[in-house]
Amino acid sequence: MTQFRESGPGQGSRERARRDSDTASTPVLVIADSDRLAAAIEAMLRGHPGWRVVVGAPAELARVVDDLEPATVVMALPPQAAARALQSLGRRPRIPPVILLVAEPLGAWTAQARRAGVRGVLRDDATAEELTAAVEATMAGLVVLHPAALIARPAAVAGSRRVSEGTGLTPRELEILEMMAEGMSNRRIAVRLGISGYTVKFHVASVLGKLGAASRTEAVTLGVRGGLISL
Repeated sequence: MTQFRESGPGQGSRERARRDSDTASTPVLVIADSDRLAAAIEAMLRGHPGWRVVVGAPAELARVVDDLEPATVVMALPPQAAARALQSLGRRPRIPPVILLVAEPLGAWTAQARRAGVRGVLRDDATAEELTAAVEATMAGLVVLHPAALIARPAAVAGSRRVSEGTGLTPRELEILEMMAEGMSNRRIAVRLGISGYTVKFHVASVLGKLGAASRTEAVTLGVRGGLISL
C-alpha cells in the first residue's frame, strides 16, 4: 500500500509536500487497509478547498502523524488493526482527533478509543456529505456519533449528530468527564494527563458548569444520559 500519498495534482515527495504546503491548507490524514478503500475516502474529501488530503499506511501511522500533524485522522481498518493503530496514537504527545469508519458502530465508542483521540464514529457506508461534516465537526472540537454507537440511546442522537454541541464541552473536558466516570480523583487525573491539579480543578468546574451539574456524580449521570460518555 502507498505509505504516504498526497491527493490532487503535483503529488511529489513527502519533503516537497512539507515545503510547498500552503499554510491555509489543513492536512487530513486517511488510513485504510486497502488502496481501493483509501482512494474512495480520499475522493470523498478531496473537493474541500481548505483541506490537503494525505493517505498513509497503517504501519506508518505514528510517524506520519508526527510528521504531518494532521487536523483530523479518518481511519477505516478492521477492529483489531484499528485497536493497534489507536494504541500507537495514544502514546503520542499530541493526539489528533480520529474518525472511525466501521461496519458496526456499536462497541466502537469506548473509553480506550476516546483516550486515543477518537472523536467520531460513522458507518463505513457514510456519504461524502456525512464524512465531510464529521471532519469539520471534529476540527471544531465536537464529537460526531452514529446513533448505533450509543447503546440503547437512539433518541440521544438523530442521525450523525454532534452530541457535544449543546454543552460545548471540549475534547479535553470530555476526556476528564470520562475519567470522572471512572472514579478518578483530581490528583489521579492530573498525573494521568501530565497537568497540574489546579488545571484539573479548573476543567472539572467548567464541565460542571456547562452540564449544569451540582456535583461530579451528577455531571457523570448527565454525560451518560446525553450520550457524551458510556460506562
